[in-house]
Amino acid sequence: MTLPRFLNREIIISLLVASFPVLCLAYGKGYNLPPILLLVAALGFCWQFNTINYTTQVKWVLGSFGIYFLTYLASTLYYGGSFAEIDMPSRIVLVLPIFLLLLLYPPKINILTSGFIIGSIIAGIVAMIHIYDFKTGRAFSDVLKNIHPSLKGYMPIQSGNMAMTLGLISLTISINYLIQKSCWRFIFSLIAAFLGIYASFLSGSRGGWVFLPIAIVYLAISNRQLITKKIALVSILVLVTAVFSLSQNKEITSRIDTAIHQMTEYQTGHDEISSLGTRFELWKSAIYTSEQHPIIGAGYEGREVLREKWAHDGLVNAQVIKRFLTSHSHNQFLEDLSVRGVIGLTALLAIFIIPLGIFIKNHRIANSPQQKMINQCGAISVIMMIGYCLSQAMFRHNSGIIFYSLITVILLAPSISMREKQS
Repeated sequence: MTLPRFLNREIIISLLVASFPVLCLAYGKGYNLPPILLLVAALGFCWQFNTINYTTQVKWVLGSFGIYFLTYLASTLYYGGSFAEIDMPSRIVLVLPIFLLLLLYPPKINILTSGFIIGSIIAGIVAMIHIYDFKTGRAFSDVLKNIHPSLKGYMPIQSGNMAMTLGLISLTISINYLIQKSCWRFIFSLIAAFLGIYASFLSGSRGGWVFLPIAIVYLAISNRQLITKKIALVSILVLVTAVFSLSQNKEITSRIDTAIHQMTEYQTGHDEISSLGTRFELWKSAIYTSEQHPIIGAGYEGREVLREKWAHDGLVNAQVIKRFLTSHSHNQFLEDLSVRGVIGLTALLAIFIIPLGIFIKNHRIANSPQQKMINQCGAISVIMMIGYCLSQAMFRHNSGIIFYSLITVILLAPSISMREKQS
């Protein structure tokens, strides 16, 4: 029996994929449902996985994601830790069947891009509701969840970073529409990009802003053939207008002013327990721990013991350690280095470098604007996640590891499939 066109498996899978960016920030834990549905669908088609062409790129992705999980498992077994420690990183293995499913049935690009654009718009609208209607102070904060139950499940840092990625992917998509000379789609996706990026600024998640200039420079270099004097002038005017508008927003400027003040206070030794001061102290602690256990790390329990030691020896602020004894290091790289050593850090770098390398390589040989766009979206997503991980242990949170791993395989699958068709 032949299914109607709108019910064929490619369309259904594409809609499930597109629902992920759409639902990510639509409600507090919107990132949970689409991966579950996609995993169920993947298991339903697992009997077809032997028909996939396991190219070198596919093997590198499967290997890097699998090894990252194994470093957690090995550390847990070695130190006799709780198996709850491997619950979070197991998400990165669970996306691999989804990756194989999407290699079998690559998502339709027009449906996928629509999902990112709608998701970015939703992020902006939700953030503005939180700030201007709910008066939360920071978008995606759940401090008033008892008054506004819809705030449950949000986290300003995690959600703000996700919004930034959705905004930048929408910006990348808008460039593709500019190439196609599709005026209304270009304007619509550009508005979506602004809303996603604006949502991140309203969240006050300063760590999400650090790599924004790098992402913009990457897009400019990747699309340099489009840059004429007219486009350059318009881009500069838009950029200046955006910066000026953001500088007039008291929620944003107060976060920047606070960061400058906290850094000054920390440097003078007057305040080590502020938001930034706490991060600096946790980073110091992680560095001391990694020096003690450089190869395999100290494990979670060993890290806690050493934190107390560093505090007792006066190397780090005792008040910070008391409050954040069991907390992560607020830096994914130092987190993995201190808990799982150089082995863990290498595995972490691999899940960034390998996908980024694939996107960049496939972009270089791409022969269509659509191919270039997909690879640029993927590269932007990885670049920004590296930036987020400098000030937040993104993968110690369900939202962070699901968002990165799923967005990465969603974009890798069409990137690799298009490369195969081209060759």
